[in-house]
Amino acid sequence: MCVATRFVVLLFFNFQVGGSLSTCSQLPMKTKRVSSAGEVLRQCSTYLFDCDGVLWNSKGVIPGAIALLDRLFELKRNVFLITNNSTKSVEQYSEKCRTLGLPVSAKNIICSANVAANYLKCQGNFGPIYVVGQSGIGLELDKCGIAHFGIGPDQGPDNDVFRDIHLKPNTTGVLIGFDEYFNYRKLIKATSYVCRGLPFFATNEDAQLPEGDTILPGTGSILASVKYAAGKEPIVMGKPHQPIFDVLRNQHNIDPDQTLMIGDRLDTDIAFGNRFGMYTACVLTGVTDSELLNKVKTDPGRILHRPTCTFESVQQILEKLNEVENQGASHPMG
Repeated sequence: MCVATRFVVLLFFNFQVGGSLSTCSQLPMKTKRVSSAGEVLRQCSTYLFDCDGVLWNSKGVIPGAIALLDRLFELKRNVFLITNNSTKSVEQYSEKCRTLGLPVSAKNIICSANVAANYLKCQGNFGPIYVVGQSGIGLELDKCGIAHFGIGPDQGPDNDVFRDIHLKPNTTGVLIGFDEYFNYRKLIKATSYVCRGLPFFATNEDAQLPEGDTILPGTGSILASVKYAAGKEPIVMGKPHQPIFDVLRNQHNIDPDQTLMIGDRLDTDIAFGNRFGMYTACVLTGVTDSELLNKVKTDPGRILHRPTCTFESVQQILEKLNEVENQGASHPMG
């Protein structure tokens, strides 16, 4: 069962940090109210970070990211990178963090491909799986001993998408992730397997991928075509859905009441944290800007998309964290 969401009515107020934007939403919560962003940062023992648009972007590491992670580890906070991106395995993400200089190891990384593979392993009796996706999913399925096929280009003989489409009779499920080689031939196969009644899974539902001024359709766009054609809904692994939260709760024993989810996407990162009773912080270095936040504040249909706090970037989170920690050191309790 999902942890009850923290709020029914949301009241907003703003305050300044060093002359720049930092807002906190006062939420009628189950056990406590929040009066400031500093209070959230002070009392949370676990910090969850989305990656692209929060810690890095297409240009490299976002300023403040390395220093913030270093500071959190210094303060003995639990830190996890939690991403819906299915193109990389945990080990590949760990290598990317090492290359970027982020002080994060594989044990601190949770990606949707890994969640999907372990979910299927726990269900048992899966394999071979038809996969619409890339190597990250394949590597995670391999680690779990789950046979799979479908990754890579599938053009058909002489580029004839309708020719020689053979469905394997022993296929046990369909898993959809991001696939740069997705085409009509793959859509035919995925839809046909799902319509056979096979279990249907997806790594995430992200509609778009951030890439400068270009809009890249994401996994959700691929998934939508299969869902519409098959007339069926998948079990989705990534934010804001249950399976990825179960990993955090069951494998890492997080307490939602002491957890802060930091992200740039309202419908995944912020909705995920709110849905499962966490505090949420939106940074404006990714896909969300102030204009969108203002729209969400007045839209009763998007209450789960409203963050507890808003920061310009992780640099401002670092500055606020240092401020409240220094205040605590100057005024120890007792």
